[in-house]
Amino acid sequence: MGQLQLFVVLCYAIPFFVILFPIGLSFSYIFKITGLDKWSNRINNYLGYFWYRSFFILTGRKLHFVQGNWDPNGNNRFLICNHTNALEVPLIVALPYLAKSKDVKLSYLGGDIIQRYKIIPLMMHKTIVEAVIYSEKKPNFRNFKTDVLRVLKTRSIFLYPEGERTFTEEVKPFQTGVMKIAYKFNVDLDVFVVSGMMGYSNLPEYSHLKKSKTVHFHFCGSIKAKDYSTFESYLAAAETMMKNKKRDLEMIEKSAVTV
Repeated sequence: MGQLQLFVVLCYAIPFFVILFPIGLSFSYIFKITGLDKWSNRINNYLGYFWYRSFFILTGRKLHFVQGNWDPNGNNRFLICNHTNALEVPLIVALPYLAKSKDVKLSYLGGDIIQRYKIIPLMMHKTIVEAVIYSEKKPNFRNFKTDVLRVLKTRSIFLYPEGERTFTEEVKPFQTGVMKIAYKFNVDLDVFVVSGMMGYSNLPEYSHLKKSKTVHFHFCGSIKAKDYSTFESYLAAAETMMKNKKRDLEMIEKSAVTV
């Protein structure tokens, strides 16, 4: 098992071995089924924040979060981010508390992993969060589209447009499936980027990230489908926005360890 895998195991062990999580999720489920959705959601958001904080403290990292002009209470939309490895999940589910908006309602889009695990990924518990599930083995686009539009009526959906973990700091080309839904139904995009997660690996090309011990999580800007005449230009604008911010962050990371 490599160094990155060891950190992933540590990260995902936290919800199992810290008593706060099973207790908190139990209360969240009770609140959910009794109609107290606000309090269920608030517990989930706090647990996500506690998860991220615990992992970063244990691993000696610090987070540089830049919210910019992102409005967490804006209209229901897609929140998108690059997907380096599984260690980004705690950051994503911590976003409401990072933005100091503990009542923000976020959903998450993911595949069969949501069905296989009932506590982790933590906030993807189907019975607590209105997660959108797609099956990689038996895809059903019609049902998937219906689920996406249903969930967007009450909350925003977070997803990774690259469609997979990349295990590299490079932002890979976006997949078109879900993004076509966003464009067709005029769903706004809020673009985020994470940088520095491969500092948890032992690959020599990322040794500078290991030295800096800082992970960056920044808001890049918003994309509105109505501003673009074609889907291709809409997709390219979102991808370019993310890549440009990532390039800027990489320059900051390299300069931080050469000073």
